[in-house]
Amino acid sequence: MRRVLGDRAMAMVMASPRRARFARNWTGRLVAFGEFIDGYDLLVVGAAVLFLRPAFGLSNGEVGLVTASAFVGTALGLLVFGDLSDRFGRRTIFMVNLVFFVVASIGAAFVHEVWQLVLARFVLGVAVGMDIPTSHAFLTEIAPKARRGRIAGSLPNLMWLSGAIVSVLLALALKPVFGNETWRWLFGLAAIPATAVLVARQFLPESPRWLQAQGRTEEAQQVYDALGLEPPKPELETPRNYKALVAGGAWRRLVAVTAFFAFQAFGGAVATVAGPLIISSIGIGVSNTLHFSLLGFVMGLIAVSVGSLIIDRVNRRWLGVWTCLGVFVAGLGIAITGRHPGAGLVICWAVYATLVWLGPGVLSWVWSTEAFPTALRGLGSGIAQCVTRLAIALNVFLVPTLLQKHGIAVVAWYAGAFAVSALIVVASPWLATTGVELEDLAETRTAETG
Repeated sequence: MRRVLGDRAMAMVMASPRRARFARNWTGRLVAFGEFIDGYDLLVVGAAVLFLRPAFGLSNGEVGLVTASAFVGTALGLLVFGDLSDRFGRRTIFMVNLVFFVVASIGAAFVHEVWQLVLARFVLGVAVGMDIPTSHAFLTEIAPKARRGRIAGSLPNLMWLSGAIVSVLLALALKPVFGNETWRWLFGLAAIPATAVLVARQFLPESPRWLQAQGRTEEAQQVYDALGLEPPKPELETPRNYKALVAGGAWRRLVAVTAFFAFQAFGGAVATVAGPLIISSIGIGVSNTLHFSLLGFVMGLIAVSVGSLIIDRVNRRWLGVWTCLGVFVAGLGIAITGRHPGAGLVICWAVYATLVWLGPGVLSWVWSTEAFPTALRGLGSGIAQCVTRLAIALNVFLVPTLLQKHGIAVVAWYAGAFAVSALIVVASPWLATTGVELEDLAETRTAETG
């Protein structure tokens, strides 16, 4: 049945020049648009919690639980469905996940108990986790080596940040109208773009590299032709064996990309989902707090846009090292200037967000798929992202209590994660992947494991 559905999807793409043109122009964007939904939903909780706290009378522990629940759900979805996307195809999984997302988004808008909200947010997280490794692997597999950093790293993060910005703008627009009930609208409105993407994705093909890895070379060639891509040389055959992720020296890549992704995300959450809670701790009010969050996301969007112009032209490894060290310094600046809020805090906050998204925030996405062969790319990426989401969950679970005890100085602790991230990159020479074809990286992996 799955093979029949895939054949029908390919037939729709090839049915007419118009359909083929649609696939060529919109496949990457529609796949990446899943990150808009991810960015909106996982970041909207940072704004929503400002309204949830008074509406439900939440304690610090309950705030942490509500905020972290979606990240725990995402971690589960990443681990389970990353593997399933390797088995059953990228397209199958990134279609199904949006159905769950739409239902859970609407459900979250109508809850009346804290436990109901935690459950709805958890299910939403699972749906997001289904999409991330699947879409991520797909984008990597259709990207030419000269533009892989831009397509697999910059594009999804531009979408992600756009979703985050929309969540804050909606919060600012809805707050005067709905007051403490604003959170219901913030959660429920997420179903609208998800439904639109669900419909549009019906017309997308399967990943050509995945088809090629399954021995379906004729179908793969049709997709390459439809997308206007030059087929790469065949990848060295890698059996679907979980041991291949850790055999020989392969475990070093898995550990390196997972640790880098997790540490930078743990510290990076300061400028994203944990941002509203951190800034509100200095007592500047809800509206000013939301404006601070918006500043961080806008600076991030600018940084990713600029980074997209250089990520495929410079040595990615050293881009990662220097930006991580810059974020660490900016974090120390936030901890110091936050004690007496003013221009210094605004500048340090903007620099922190800018450097996170210029380097580590995007590079982690690129490296976490480049490290694995096609047969295990969804699973490998899923493992890295799973640990990452748990790291973010730990951040947002701890931050209400830590802020109560230590104030904004806790940012210095979180920023230390970027110093660790820089050390990981220094110790991993293979991360200099600019301009290298995926199949050549596969040969390097084989040499390491042999």
